[in-house]
Amino acid sequence: MSLRSADINGVIVAMPYSGVARRLMIGYKYRNHRELGAMFSACLVRRLCEHQQTAQVDVVTWVPTSRQRRFMRGHDQAERIARDVARQLGIPVRKLLVKHGNGHQTGKTREQRLVGHQLTARQMLRPFSVLVIDDVVTTGATLRDARHALEDAGAKWVMCAAVAATPVPARRR
Repeated sequence: MSLRSADINGVIVAMPYSGVARRLMIGYKYRNHRELGAMFSACLVRRLCEHQQTAQVDVVTWVPTSRQRRFMRGHDQAERIARDVARQLGIPVRKLLVKHGNGHQTGKTREQRLVGHQLTARQMLRPFSVLVIDDVVTTGATLRDARHALEDAGAKWVMCAAVAATPVPARRR
């Protein structure tokens, strides 16, 4: 799968979530291989630099993981990637999204994932152009919810990006 065909629902994606990339992401998220975060960030920055709109971004944020997952893993993988991406792009990073509840996507069916998360955004003092980052996108529901929450809070426009994306349904086996 080419990188361009990995884009899903308007989300900029660095790589498909399959093969080696999938195994590395699992190591990063569940086996505390934090050193992989720098590689994922670099891949996402390269992909983002292909888009002229990235130069218009005022602030970077991330889709937060649940408190339970953060406690179990010892870190929020999307936050770490977002902070590194922001540093490399020279853009400020802020926590703009709040996740309600401890639900997670792992192990859910596609239909359950399409429901998305309960996300709200902190009110913005001025309209920002926001880049919101997640680690893996499956259906796009979570990033869609993040986009809507940020727009409802006053974002000028929202660009969504993820390190990896699962294959689109037609390509799933």
